[in-house]
Amino acid sequence: MTPPLSPQADALATAMDDLLAILNRTADLVAAGDAVEFAGLEDEATALCNAVVQLPPQEARSFLPRLEGVLAALERLEAVVRKANELTQGKATVGRAAAAYRRAEDPDVG
Repeated sequence: MTPPLSPQADALATAMDDLLAILNRTADLVAAGDAVEFAGLEDEATALCNAVVQLPPQEARSFLPRLEGVLAALERLEAVVRKANELTQGKATVGRAAAAYRRAEDPDVG
């Protein structure tokens, strides 16, 4: 049986669970095509990881599943953002090509 977490570690676990929920929700929003503000996510994730390192070793080890979950959520978010960027770039390329074609057909356009 795992010993109970200290109040500090318990608060950190809650904060890390909240971050995981935010990362998953952010990935869902990006996948749905919504604009998302990423400001602060990296700072929050870094602060939480640094706080885990400061815990006593046994408590820090208990965070491994949470850290793996956060890493998986970050990897998913990266993949979703990459795909969204590729789609956006593809649409922009098609739009530029269509505009160039219209200009070639009608010199008064553009």
